Amino acid sequence: MTKRIAILAAVLATAAMCPRLAAGPDAPTTRPAATPKAARVRVDRAKRQVVIPAAVQLRQGALEFFLCSKGAKDHETLLVTHVRPATVHAALLALGLMPGRAGRWVTPAGGGEAVFDSARGPRLEIALRWKDAKGKPQEAPASDWLLMAGKKVKPGGLTWVFVGSDFLDDDRYWADVEGMFISLANFPASVIDVPFKSTAEDAFLEFACAAKGIPPQGTTVDVVVTVPEGQEKAPDARINLTVDGFGRIRLDGAAIAAEDLGEAVKKFLAAHARGSADVRLSPRSLAYDRDRLKEVLEEAGLTDITFRTRRLRFEMLPRDPAQAAKAVKWWAEQFAQAEDLIIDPAEDAEKLLKHIEQRRKAVETTAELWADYAARLRALLREHRAKRPPEKTTP
Repeated sequence: MTKRIAILAAVLATAAMCPRLAAGPDAPTTRPAATPKAARVRVDRAKRQVVIPAAVQLRQGALEFFLCSKGAKDHETLLVTHVRPATVHAALLALGLMPGRAGRWVTPAGGGEAVFDSARGPRLEIALRWKDAKGKPQEAPASDWLLMAGKKVKPGGLTWVFVGSDFLDDDRYWADVEGMFISLANFPASVIDVPFKSTAEDAFLEFACAAKGIPPQGTTVDVVVTVPEGQEKAPDARINLTVDGFGRIRLDGAAIAAEDLGEAVKKFLAAHARGSADVRLSPRSLAYDRDRLKEVLEEAGLTDITFRTRRLRFEMLPRDPAQAAKAVKWWAEQFAQAEDLIIDPAEDAEKLLKHIEQRRKAVETTAELWADYAARLRALLREHRAKRPPEKTTP
């Protein structure tokens, strides 16, 4: 896709407080302590690698994650890090990848029981680098630190896929909120997942720690994510589309006219034969906007489409009579065309009324606080003036 820079900008916008991406040599860290908060993700373009600074968190027990943010899932992850997931997502985009999609349950077209469709996307290889107690550099594939639960054997040849998490209705990057980097059980919020069904149910977890091969807790480790050749054109990839209340479309963060979308999708499918689309609709958009977009995508050959309607996000309440009158007029128009809207405006109006009531009570509480503050300050002022000697007047 020609708009990958727009994707990268959209992801980085969610990670304004993240450490910067830094290209350069990928030498392992040396300090055997918890990964420092100042550590940064490193990108080695020549080796097609993303290097994530991390530290050993667990050495025994069942696992749901291979890597998570520190403080997020410490009791069920092998490694932790202080960098944000969005930074890793952006780094993989910088190496030319497009995200795939998370595992999901799918009902067959002809009906029947839903089946699990495993996570798909560009394939990734993960290795680990650290220094042992004698300061000697060590390196091993990630699978060496894992056991298949119940079988007590290492999962040889284990690979992962870049699924890319998603954005929440408030535009926060989902993986940043949950702290999920690399999954061992299928979690849609993760940046990277395993390409097969792997349950998160405690009684049936697929993976556990291979304690004998894991260095002491707190040991600094570089998680090296390598992009194999050809994954820039992996068959499974995902584009993200948004439709606002005016029917305007954005493709991977960049505005695009409806008449240009079909050609862009054809180019996308030429590189990614099993491409999919995730569409987020504003609750103010019309059913017509959704149907038109669906028609354009399908005519271009893209049929794996997921539509989601975003939750209503309240705008600033009116501050003067003119603003209030304008808002009331807008609501009247919404009710007049209710049959054409995806969501009944009555639902949004009820939510807004509750929001207004909450705000009104907050204002009343603040007004009472200020009144009490003013009364006490006024009393102190009177007391102060009463103690001051009367001013002398010149005869």
